[in-house]
Amino acid sequence: MAAFILKGKSFPTVRPSDVAHQIYRLKKIDGLSFAIFASPGIILDAAKEQFCATCNEANVRYAIFSTIELARLFVAYGFICPRDGNLISAGRCRCGYSPTNRILNLLQRETLEELDKVHMSGRKSGLVVLPTGSGKTRIAAEDSKRQNAQEILFVGHTHEILDVAESEFTAKFGVDFVHRPTTRTGLNQSRRVVIASVQLLIEHLDSLVPRRFDYVVIDEFHHAAAPSYRRLLARLQPAFMLGMTGTPERADGQSIVELCDNVIVASYELRFGIETGILSPYHYYGCFDDVNYNGIEHNGQHYNVRDLERTLLIPRRDKAIISKWRDMAEGKPTIAFCCTIKHAQRVAQHFRAQQIEAEVYSSEMSRRDRSTKLIAFKAGDIKVLCVVDVLNEGADLPFVECLLFLRPTESKRIFYQQLGRGLRKSPGKSYCIVIDFIGNFKNAHKIISYQGLLPFENDDEFDYVRGPQKPKELLNLPLGCEVHFDNKVIDIFADKANSFEFATRFTIERILFYQFDRLAQRLRRHPTKKEIDKQYLVGSDIYATRWGSWEDFELVTRSREIPPPLPKE
Repeated sequence: MAAFILKGKSFPTVRPSDVAHQIYRLKKIDGLSFAIFASPGIILDAAKEQFCATCNEANVRYAIFSTIELARLFVAYGFICPRDGNLISAGRCRCGYSPTNRILNLLQRETLEELDKVHMSGRKSGLVVLPTGSGKTRIAAEDSKRQNAQEILFVGHTHEILDVAESEFTAKFGVDFVHRPTTRTGLNQSRRVVIASVQLLIEHLDSLVPRRFDYVVIDEFHHAAAPSYRRLLARLQPAFMLGMTGTPERADGQSIVELCDNVIVASYELRFGIETGILSPYHYYGCFDDVNYNGIEHNGQHYNVRDLERTLLIPRRDKAIISKWRDMAEGKPTIAFCCTIKHAQRVAQHFRAQQIEAEVYSSEMSRRDRSTKLIAFKAGDIKVLCVVDVLNEGADLPFVECLLFLRPTESKRIFYQQLGRGLRKSPGKSYCIVIDFIGNFKNAHKIISYQGLLPFENDDEFDYVRGPQKPKELLNLPLGCEVHFDNKVIDIFADKANSFEFATRFTIERILFYQFDRLAQRLRRHPTKKEIDKQYLVGSDIYATRWGSWEDFELVTRSREIPPPLPKE
């Protein structure tokens, strides 16, 4: 870990008193290994001596620069654009400049070391699982160059993914060696690196020469279990294939590891990316969403989109969304994830009605229109970008500081993909605010387990929590992260987690106690056998089966406290 003490132009002369507090703080930073002191003005010797003495005392390496020298270093290492001084993101500045020297982070270095071992063992494929935003594409470009691959194919399924890949491979191989075809003729042109969409490759599958490419990269590899990807892989027959994903889970349960000969090169959790400083922390707010999902058709995996759209398009909900955004994230660049284009249009319209610049961004727009919207979003002309089934994967928008989840999160994979849009680091960004509107949808109770905190299904006992709680007492949070839930949301979690719909032999006792306590909470006394039978489909006979008889269950609960009444919202 490195620390910077920087003084600006308002300090033409830096005295010890100007930096005494910052220098003192160096001794309080756990894991500090390097410290830098920089200023455009004159740093007095006394201030330098104080800095050096503190670093020596803390056993920390150190350096002193003028800010001009420091900026030159940042330019040389590819962090800052030499043309306009802006931060370089995803290997490219807004002005179009792309540095050839790109720094590898800890995850990238360790993954490349593991890839070296895979190549040395003679394996023909491997899967890399890294959290969204940690730089998987740079790993692919670096490894293919190290292996001296002569014909490389990078496969992605969105323009945003291909844009990042083109930037990374161009920086590594040079613009003359990278080609991004859009037609059958272009696909057959010989270049060292071909960046192509899976749609183009499938359309012209018969024109692909087997074993032409000695190194193939499949981004967002969780899609590779689909029949179209399987046909593509069978046709290509590369000397080596690298699969990359941040979310290996699939809703249909198919294993993608088998497609890589069961070789997992590296696998790191989101928590590791945050705690090593590669990704930004998040502050998550689970807000109660007064939408009844019980009447919406659900096929076991997804809600019916049209029913969902009709249910979510209500004025009261729109006002609540804008109110929460203003309270928690007003003015911050925001991505709002919506369920349909009509839903996105309505959300954007309501934001604009409140004089907040908002636009829709969807897969139905042309590549040029999408690019124009992103440029305006990056420039700050758009505050809220309302998206539908795009930007979940591959987009690099480090400046985003707020995410709005306005549709039910139906899988861990989608949750991680959407969360990842806000976790890339950017100057001035301390954390990303996540505002999730949670109703009684099917997988509501899994939100906590999605975040890798304390999943209910693995707990020996679920405590029915009421009122304000300290997150550290309840959740195992990554460093710098916060999680807050409305009381009604905790109620939803408990109802779902303790529903007989999800009962197993490991959870049945917990669920029976929960059901008993819920009724006791309402009655303000322990319920009788008749009251249990009257109120619940799962009656006293199930209690008798578990404890031997209803009377034996009453003996167990005789000293059981009645839960406190619910606080009023």
